[in-house]
Amino acid sequence: MRIAGQGRRWLCLTLLLLGLAAAPGVARAQAGRDPLAGTWRLASFDIVTSDGEVVDRVLGPHPTGALMYDGARMCVQLTRPDRPAFATNDILGGATDEKARAYESFIAYCGTYSLNEAEGVVVHHLEWSLFPNWAGTDQRRFFAIAGDRLTLTTPPFPRSGRQVTAKLVWERMR
Repeated sequence: MRIAGQGRRWLCLTLLLLGLAAAPGVARAQAGRDPLAGTWRLASFDIVTSDGEVVDRVLGPHPTGALMYDGARMCVQLTRPDRPAFATNDILGGATDEKARAYESFIAYCGTYSLNEAEGVVVHHLEWSLFPNWAGTDQRRFFAIAGDRLTLTTPPFPRSGRQVTAKLVWERMR
């Protein structure tokens, strides 16, 4: 069987996630040393101004997703829960507009990460990303943990003439 292009990327991402999911003992063992280690479920994803005003919810009001840290590697997938199905069941098929809607409703990337607990910063060193411009880049996130809630915030970036940040709140999965 020959898998090309986009299908190969999806296959690799799926295999990586399955591998991470198959090793829960590793994540639990790392949890004593790394406060991020484990699997997290997305609770909210908002684009906010410096005063906390929500200006966008790029994946809708109730996005879903998972974030996994295992002490060395990380992987994240975010999506709209209402993504429409393609007219075909062929993973390499789909009309151009179906592919565009699927792309616009899904965010995914994987790689390694480094943690600076003193500064409250985690840097995701991306090896793969659905957004090709991020592959091979470092994505800095500020983090705060309160109980089983993890908040990740991006550095400020311009959007519609204002400086905003992306704020993602996660809940630890048990």
